[in-house]
Amino acid sequence: MISEKNLGEIMMDFYEATQLFKDYYIHFNLDLVKDRENELLFSDRSGSQIIVSEEDINKFLDVENSKDSFGNKPTECSICSKNYREQMLDYQKFYLGFGYNNERFIFGNENGEKMYGEIGLASDTFVNFFRFNEISSEHIHLRLRRGFLHGFYKNKEKEEPIHLINFLRRPITIKIHNIKAHSIYEAIKESNPVVDACLFELAYLKEISLQIAEEWEKNSPRRHPFRFSDEYKSHNLPLRSIKYNSDVLRFYSRGTSTEDPVNQFLSFYHVLEYFFISVSDEQLYSILSRRINDPIFSTTPNHLDRLIHDTLSYEQETDETKMLKLVLEKFVDKEEIIRFIKEIEEYENEKFYTKQRKIFGKEIEVKPESGHVIANLATRIKTIRNALVHSSDKFERKARYVPTGSSEKMINKEIPLMKYLAEKVIIGSADD
Repeated sequence: MISEKNLGEIMMDFYEATQLFKDYYIHFNLDLVKDRENELLFSDRSGSQIIVSEEDINKFLDVENSKDSFGNKPTECSICSKNYREQMLDYQKFYLGFGYNNERFIFGNENGEKMYGEIGLASDTFVNFFRFNEISSEHIHLRLRRGFLHGFYKNKEKEEPIHLINFLRRPITIKIHNIKAHSIYEAIKESNPVVDACLFELAYLKEISLQIAEEWEKNSPRRHPFRFSDEYKSHNLPLRSIKYNSDVLRFYSRGTSTEDPVNQFLSFYHVLEYFFISVSDEQLYSILSRRINDPIFSTTPNHLDRLIHDTLSYEQETDETKMLKLVLEKFVDKEEIIRFIKEIEEYENEKFYTKQRKIFGKEIEVKPESGHVIANLATRIKTIRNALVHSSDKFERKARYVPTGSSEKMINKEIPLMKYLAEKVIIGSADD
């Protein structure tokens, strides 16, 4: 495989670019049929023909010989020069048609000299800048293989070759033109407000919500999702004679029907939160009952004052973290939680819970011990919940949650445990 690091070190001519294309695409099991009039003609195992045009090679050559003026910044899937910036975008909601045609949105005057933005399919500059990187290689290999298997690109009527550029990864990007900065760092700084404004205007005026992609989405094989319990393989499912709480089922359903990690986390948290008051009251009732049932208890002022003191002190000492702890203690088995944590860390090959780490400004470690695990989890869950819910800078914590790719990836790791805890609370709170 040709290394991307070797590209752009010296000026490349058309002949060298052509040789590069030959060597590279032969690697994908394409056979070179002929090298004709500055074009390359390949064929796959089905006999379908794929062409690399002279225009395609020249576009790559122009980008390759100007790479020194670009930086692969501010993320791994973006490029920026002193005058131009292009960055891949990501979206969680599918927008029909957008990204599958040449539709584009212009922000500002594209015919003027001032900075303006554009959102649409990636430019040839962007595509060719990353043409030979690992992610693009995975992408084109997958598309060529699918094309071969299913005949997607074969024109059965005219048997015309398809241009290879149609197989290249061409994501949705935002482009900022006419930056006119003295350095790439300055170009990024000056264009950041324009990027933010363009994304907001698109969401506000067209109801299309996109965000900056911070990393490439790899085409790696999907692993089976983590399962704590054995898979239920039968299509005959049990119908137990118990009654689940319909309110918490709605929270659980919302959490399982979305792919947004923040909404998932908060929905599963709401299942736990639903029982804060009732479980907390149960403990207070138990404290008061023990005092009242004591044979020495009487309705004298002294004994009644103790009841009042018990009630007031309990309310003062019981915050939401303690309420969460009480809910977990009531509905979830400690040893099973410990086993769950150990299994998921082994599955992910990462000490995500049991190694001390800073979460939104707070050092937290979940000790897999029966005397600590519930309290540690309650602190961890409540810290994350507060960070997701409170964006005010006056809220008393050291860090705030901002919806970036990296922060949402961190939240996403919390979802299996939150889903597991919600399920145990739903089952444990059901009536016989």
